[in-house]
Amino acid sequence: MSLCNNMDSGIAGSDDFFDRLPDEVVLSIFDKLQDAKSLCLSMSVCKRFRSVIPQVYEVFLPLPQKKPAERESGQEARRGLFRSAVIRALKKPFRFVSQMVKSKPKNEENDLEFYSYYVPNEILKSFQEIRAFHLRLPCYGTQKQGLKTGENSMSPANFLRWKAEFGRELQSCVILGAKSWRDKSEAEENSVDPDQESRVMADEELKLRIVWTISCLIAASARHYLIQETVKGLKTIDSIVVSDESNQGRLCMNKGQIEEVRKMERKGDELLEYRSRVPALRMKMWYLERLELPDSGKVMEGATLVVIRPAAACGGAAAEELRMENRGNGGMAAEAFGEEGEGKMLREAVKKLMVAKKCYTLEMNSF
Repeated sequence: MSLCNNMDSGIAGSDDFFDRLPDEVVLSIFDKLQDAKSLCLSMSVCKRFRSVIPQVYEVFLPLPQKKPAERESGQEARRGLFRSAVIRALKKPFRFVSQMVKSKPKNEENDLEFYSYYVPNEILKSFQEIRAFHLRLPCYGTQKQGLKTGENSMSPANFLRWKAEFGRELQSCVILGAKSWRDKSEAEENSVDPDQESRVMADEELKLRIVWTISCLIAASARHYLIQETVKGLKTIDSIVVSDESNQGRLCMNKGQIEEVRKMERKGDELLEYRSRVPALRMKMWYLERLELPDSGKVMEGATLVVIRPAAACGGAAAEELRMENRGNGGMAAEAFGEEGEGKMLREAVKKLMVAKKCYTLEMNSF
């Protein structure tokens, strides 16, 4: 059936050049689209689109923040979800997922379980060949203060970025933070204090970094909890990213890590309220009072890099395997934030911090 004929019967005799494209080309176009809402809308255009779009490999699903005025009971949301078509499912029910990483009263626990499973799965079940899934969560409160667009997304106030990898449990986490991140002024000289590397971090500064670290780990473990039912329900997925609207942090899982989640059987003490338990950890922390990034033209005050691994993986066979893969602390940290746009600037900061002479080693119990 001609797309042109569907949209305008008055030109039924004319050629529709889009219809001449092979399905492989049409599929490649929709693969680049990725946005779940746009793909679902496109499926309603014609039968051909409805048969091609379920074959896309990558899907991106951004969740909007729930408006305070829009209060809806769990029962009403359930009826709406199953009563609506896929497009309506994209509009109402998944707004409740915006509350999933926040602390909730006990009587809302069932709603969390419901939306963490049914919202992504109800939308994604239309995509039979999906391989990569990117879920973006909304921001709340102070998280929105640093939310900008483009490469200037970094707030001049406290700056924080993190990347965590999970399988059955946390496997690694890289955190880059600073008390401020700003452009270097033309009048500012390249004046780096040669003695700053020998200075010991003040107690208050260390406490602040520990708060940053715990905050990032809790956010990562909450996202791991959130995505587990989706991982188990969609057998074709072999890559997952869970990010947030401000691009502060990313939970990443590859094929092997996803298989670990599918096979695991959780014990009661391994699951906390709305997040997975974090194992005992060993951390390395690099700190400089002031860090200049000449390639990026930026200055970081109180620049801090934290590389985290489970304590059990810091020695023996696991450590040797990481060395063989060239993914020790240096390789893992350098790769954490990518090489394009903001990632290029962050990579420069990571490399400069890792050559600092002073490195703090900390351990943290499971929580």
